[in-house]
Amino acid sequence: MLESRRLRNSLKPTEKAVVEEFSEVIRRHRDQAPGALARLAGVAFDLSLRGTTSAQDRLARARVRGLEVRQQLAEAEGGSVSSEEAARLLQISKTAVLKRLAVGRLLAWREERLQAARFPGWQFNEHGQVVKGLEQVLAVLNQDRRLDAWGKILFFLQEKESLGGHRPLDLLREGKLKQVELAAQAYVE
Repeated sequence: MLESRRLRNSLKPTEKAVVEEFSEVIRRHRDQAPGALARLAGVAFDLSLRGTTSAQDRLARARVRGLEVRQQLAEAEGGSVSSEEAARLLQISKTAVLKRLAVGRLLAWREERLQAARFPGWQFNEHGQVVKGLEQVLAVLNQDRRLDAWGKILFFLQEKESLGGHRPLDLLREGKLKQVELAAQAYVE
């Protein structure tokens, strides 16, 4: 929330007006899934900026595509859970969950509006435990300080040629930790 307020305060009056217009459209269509709204915003950008080739226009379209991809990643494999829900799944305290996150043993992103941690649900198995091998792979990914939560999530959910066209998450579920660790090492190099 503080970050959003700071960002809003950094805008020029004309930019604030545009943000308010966009926000109003989003509020009117709250019944739509966030991923659908992001996709539709991308379509609107493409239609509105068709034929423009300035670097600034290309950057704007890339940002919209990035938002759409983030939303797809957030919704993948059943979406996400709050820190409270993760604590219930793991049968530990919320504080313990957040400590695991802080030391890189769990994966989560921060929602911009609330600054609340959201944990991808796919990192927990059907028994309410962390997918076996996830912590070891995160240890490899955490070696690259430039890699944010979204980059790590993308690693787990994207098919990789080096893994025979499989996703690292699927191979972890099959118990093929060594292959995934090697792919993670290549990812951070």
